[in-house]
Amino acid sequence: MKRREFLVTPLALAGCATLESRTGVDGWAAVEGAADIQGALSSQRSLDIRSRADLDAAVRLGDPPKLLRVHGLIDLAEGRGAAAFTDPLFDFDAYCRAYSPQAWGRRELSGPLEEARKRSAARQSAAIVVKVPPRTAIFGATPDAGFVNGTLMIERSHGVALRNLNFHGVRDHFPAWDPLDGSEGEWNSEYDAVSLRGGRSVWVDHCTFESRYPPKTRIFGRIFETNDGLLDITLMSDLVTVSWCRFSRHDKTMLIGGSDRHLADDKHLRVTVHHNLWEDCAERTPRVRFGHVHVVNNLFAAPDPAHYGYSIGLGKRCRIVSEDNAWELAVGIDDAKLLRNWGGTQFSDRGSLRNGQPVDLAAAFRRAYPAVELDSRPSFEPPIVFGRVPATEVAARVRKGAGAQGTGDLG
Repeated sequence: MKRREFLVTPLALAGCATLESRTGVDGWAAVEGAADIQGALSSQRSLDIRSRADLDAAVRLGDPPKLLRVHGLIDLAEGRGAAAFTDPLFDFDAYCRAYSPQAWGRRELSGPLEEARKRSAARQSAAIVVKVPPRTAIFGATPDAGFVNGTLMIERSHGVALRNLNFHGVRDHFPAWDPLDGSEGEWNSEYDAVSLRGGRSVWVDHCTFESRYPPKTRIFGRIFETNDGLLDITLMSDLVTVSWCRFSRHDKTMLIGGSDRHLADDKHLRVTVHHNLWEDCAERTPRVRFGHVHVVNNLFAAPDPAHYGYSIGLGKRCRIVSEDNAWELAVGIDDAKLLRNWGGTQFSDRGSLRNGQPVDLAAAFRRAYPAVELDSRPSFEPPIVFGRVPATEVAARVRKGAGAQGTGDLG
């Protein structure tokens, strides 16, 4: 069977779906495992989810194909805040006094306050992280359907679909101060709205991601981070498609590849990112290490130069093919900021526009990083993506169709 025939074949299963989808899974998620994804979407085991208890009962069913129909916005923390998880020996003011740069210096944290913070963090994690089992489709059945104050974790799971859902982020009540992070130290938080760790054959489609808890304060002169990413894909996750989603008002939005030290990621992290709206996102849309990532027909809207860092991050051993994307940028944002150098050298682009005019992303990168030898030839042949259009049509189509309320290829 020829390669392109193989990529299309699983999509014939889309006609069996009980949902209103008129196209099936595409991109990298269609290369392998699409039958498991579609089997979950069309499963006769359909469960209505109206509470955290309903969700917990559904995920305990394990591997058999199942469709979870979510009604309303579900608080995964069930109303519990920091006080519910705080260890009796943890005091944040005492923590800041003990580990300030003046008092502690630049060395790894240790001591009873740091141990108490870790115990507090472990309590929160145990309460708010929901692990999604294989062959599970989670679908928004109402306009406000989705999750807040917790993480959907797709960890060593496969055949998962998340569709028509709203994600409003999660607050880490116990961020860690790392004096050795960067030249001045940094606050680091846990929890993404959705996290893939070793997830395989995953489709995230027509979802809305928005940060409910943007960082507003500084401690030790650094941003006090209380949330991490909106959708991170790490630890050998593979064969993932993120399509027709809306990402709004966030900082570290999407990470593909979690560390330069994760060398085993090199043969994984095949991800398609298409027809998404990145709206007032500061950075990581996405940032890529190791993966084979296809970025096509996305709209990047940056109305505030003060809140914009970069769009696509080129990390260690990345291979990125960019096609027919559109940028809408405020005055004062230079083309050289669209890409950020994090050690990657393989990036190709064709057909992309900035404010309606052709933009040469490779030339802008070389101008910003003259010492880097960028290979701007396509580094792989991307799988098929449905509904592709020229960049001139991207803004209208994506604004109309992206997000949990979008019509796009669903309607």
